[in-house]
Amino acid sequence: MQIIAVYLVLVVIGEFGAYLIGRTVEHWSMSAGLPVFLGCFFFVFWAAWLLAVHLTKPKVAAKHKAA
Repeated sequence: MQIIAVYLVLVVIGEFGAYLIGRTVEHWSMSAGLPVFLGCFFFVFWAAWLLAVHLTKPKVAAKHKAA
């Protein structure tokens, strides 16, 4: 359950960043704003998942004893 919460927080932050990047590019080129935003939009979902998995993995693996 923790991984989903971390993922959602990262996606919200990332999508806000994608919006800001898209708006900034739009000031220079109206036609480039949307493709840049969409590229960032979909990249955020992928990167947020990888980062959430990395952040929530167990710190110390349990050692198995030989029976």
